[in-house]
Amino acid sequence: MQQAENMKRSREYSAAAFERMEALDIPPTPENYTVWYAYAAGQNPDLNKALDVLISNNSPFTAERNLEIYERFFAMDADLEYIQETGRKLEEEMGRIVSVLGEAGKDTNAYGRKMADLSGALSDGKTLENVQTTVRAMLQETRAIMAKNQHLEHRLEKSTREVTSLRADLESVRRDAVTDSLTGIANRKLFDQRLREAGAAAMEHGHEVSVVLADIDHFKQFNDRFGHHVGDEVLKLVAAHLRNHTKGRDTSARYGGEEFALILPETALVDAVTLIDRIRDKLASHTLTSRKSDMRYGKVTISAGVARYRLGESLETLLERADTALYAAKGAGRNRVLSESDLEAGVTPPLQQREAVPLR
Repeated sequence: MQQAENMKRSREYSAAAFERMEALDIPPTPENYTVWYAYAAGQNPDLNKALDVLISNNSPFTAERNLEIYERFFAMDADLEYIQETGRKLEEEMGRIVSVLGEAGKDTNAYGRKMADLSGALSDGKTLENVQTTVRAMLQETRAIMAKNQHLEHRLEKSTREVTSLRADLESVRRDAVTDSLTGIANRKLFDQRLREAGAAAMEHGHEVSVVLADIDHFKQFNDRFGHHVGDEVLKLVAAHLRNHTKGRDTSARYGGEEFALILPETALVDAVTLIDRIRDKLASHTLTSRKSDMRYGKVTISAGVARYRLGESLETLLERADTALYAAKGAGRNRVLSESDLEAGVTPPLQQREAVPLR
């Protein structure tokens, strides 16, 4: 009965997923089906919230956006499976090591007892032949334990090497799972995690937390004029400046596309503005040039919005204020930094509203 009910629900979710994809003109690829089946089933509230925002704003579901949604909410599953499998292998290898050590202990105890017996036989030896026989037996036992221990040592070394390799693989997967592959800084998943942690710490200790959202000005022009390889270099350049100007508990992250973000724990709003403005100025003072041909691609500038966390508010509200300040900065001419305080003081022109992507 239960199985029949599950099958019925699965068919309903599947039909709803295909219906929704058709209505939104989304190709029914396996990745897209995974997203919209989960949406129909209500398996992930954060996924549903993000998709509802996009639908309500009539945002187009382009191939890039579909891929970003899938990677954001589902790509980690494969990493998790690998981590779990690696953990299982680690457990097996540690079990082998314990077993080898146990065998070594048993063999050593047995060898000790045998030597004690042979030592007694030496004391009782009446003839040279008896003594020679006993000595030969002692040598034989010694060679046997040496060979056995050498075998165990090789097994132990092999298991140790395997454990070391597995630990390195595990660390690599964990690092890759939270790192943007192009720029090498934190990805959106780690940003969301760190922001939750910073918000919790602020609530517990009363510390200030500031958040910066930054966007590369006219990024599309770099891609259109010079190709995506130059666009990638622009992204890496901005990421490097963010990474090099932050430290300690600060987090620099690629927020999505050409957008970046900073989490600055124990940092006042005015200090966060000073930091990102220094980074903006540093970027704008250089001209991006090809290393091979000395071709000048132009200056890379960013616009940024800064907001501070207000104890007790949702993190989505914090991001909305930073996002609003960012797009006010772009609307005011780009290559500038504005904070929520600037908006409250009426420093900027009327804003074009833009939806904020909720945290996962």
